[in-house]
Amino acid sequence: MLRDVGQRPEAVLAMIVKRYVETAEPVGSRFVARRLGLSSATIRNVMADLEDIGLITQPYTSAGRIPTDKGYRYYIDSLMQVRKANENMIRAIKEHYGQALRSIEDVLGHTSHLISSLTNYVGITLFPQYDRVYFDGTSHIIEQPEFKDLKKLYTLMKCLEEKRAILNLLNNDIEDAHPAIHIGKESGFSYLNDCSIVTSGYKIKGKLSGRVGVLGPKRMIYEKVIPTVEALADAVTEMLGSLEV
Repeated sequence: MLRDVGQRPEAVLAMIVKRYVETAEPVGSRFVARRLGLSSATIRNVMADLEDIGLITQPYTSAGRIPTDKGYRYYIDSLMQVRKANENMIRAIKEHYGQALRSIEDVLGHTSHLISSLTNYVGITLFPQYDRVYFDGTSHIIEQPEFKDLKKLYTLMKCLEEKRAILNLLNNDIEDAHPAIHIGKESGFSYLNDCSIVTSGYKIKGKLSGRVGVLGPKRMIYEKVIPTVEALADAVTEMLGSLEV
């Protein structure tokens, strides 16, 4: 619980995160006040408290607030309700894997493409045994408002081109059976300060063997991304189980 009586600060933080994800614009106290049925003065005080403890920030004077890495982390760990993958998504996944795929490379290449098309972020698959990481849908990054800043875009594209930082990050999570979420600076790589990476492990013969996931802006729809990534990891496990690997 945040340092206030009741759940008001959490409600304000959740509103800021959700609105910022939708619009990519700083969220003002007036908008939050209308949505929560509270006065703007009350919301400004709560925002000040949230800013003091590092969960939101003001990107420039007279602007509204946006979540920090710490704010996203609190939202994901404590406030977010993760939905299950819906039937349409599961059907699309099964239809995709109905194709004749004869090798691990085929499966992972198709998976990175599918997860990119389902989420509109960069699809990632990792097979550490071959020291390989596959990307698909890098053009989706260019469409994100955060990367209209050409310096940020260049830095990220350099990272995707070299692959080593992302390969190392995913290798560190290889034994994690749960979804792994790295937000901004949590990754430890400056290349990825403006991004989040969400991955989940797939298995070969019952053993965790690689990762599938997405790379996108920190302002991603985690409620959708996490179940999608989990569903894809399960599909890859099932598909690889039918191959002689």
